[in-house]
Amino acid sequence: MWLGELFTELGCQTVPALHCRQAVELARQLQLPISTLVVNPDLPGAAKTIKTLVASNPDARVVLIRDAGAAPKSTGVGAPNQANAPTIVPKLILERPSPGEPISRQVWLARVRKVLLQPHSP
Repeated sequence: MWLGELFTELGCQTVPALHCRQAVELARQLQLPISTLVVNPDLPGAAKTIKTLVASNPDARVVLIRDAGAAPKSTGVGAPNQANAPTIVPKLILERPSPGEPISRQVWLARVRKVLLQPHSP
């Protein structure tokens, strides 16, 4: 929820979800256009959620939340393409700090701002 607060502080309308199924349900219920979808690709159902929400919001930018220096895992999101498993490879990544790395609210605001200001090509 704190990440949603940062996006709100930067002028975005946010609808945080606790898990992927809830994100899809909220999008369906609220019928709001999605311009930026921020997802942890390691969550169960992340790839399917992204594909579902981008299908109904084709201009949405997808931002992955990754651990600093983490390599993409075989989740169908940012992973190498496997037979019959289309992959979404977003260009925008928001890196979490390494465990034990101190990070302030101002640093996170700067990271989120940088992601929001990056050029977007659907």
